[in-house]
Amino acid sequence: MATHTAQPDDALAQVPGDVVLHPLALAMLVLWATNDHLLKALYPGWWTGKLSDVASLAFAPLLLTAAWEVGAHALGSDRWRRSRVALWAAMALLGAVMVGINLWDGWAWAYRHGLGLAQWPFFLLRAGLTGAPWPEPATVDLTMDPTDLLTLPALLIPAWVHRRARGPRGA
Repeated sequence: MATHTAQPDDALAQVPGDVVLHPLALAMLVLWATNDHLLKALYPGWWTGKLSDVASLAFAPLLLTAAWEVGAHALGSDRWRRSRVALWAAMALLGAVMVGINLWDGWAWAYRHGLGLAQWPFFLLRAGLTGAPWPEPATVDLTMDPTDLLTLPALLIPAWVHRRARGPRGA
């Protein structure tokens, strides 16, 4: 009896980080950016908030996994080919952050300030390039909403994408 094992969508050469180039991953990135920079302004409300959460939970674990793959490869390791553990760690981390920032004030405060601080160098760069005054670090907007936890099943999307791109064993 022959057994069939799933093969990656592209059985040609895999390169570190290319998991974010899967069509569904790219669609989630485009959805996330379009929703956050256009749809939320045009149609503010419950649905656009949830759409952001779904898109970010679907794309961000793949981005973190791609960064791990590129880093492992840059250090000369072939372990990047077995990135399933990195993916599951990223999914667990982002799921925990989603739960924390929507249920606990301390997590929400840390998220608002931490993400604002992480964005600050990019605002400084833009100011330097445009001649604008240098901005102060700012906080990001976050509305604590326990119903955001309804979007946690979106974390299954990166698992599916990774399996299609890397195969069942992450290879």
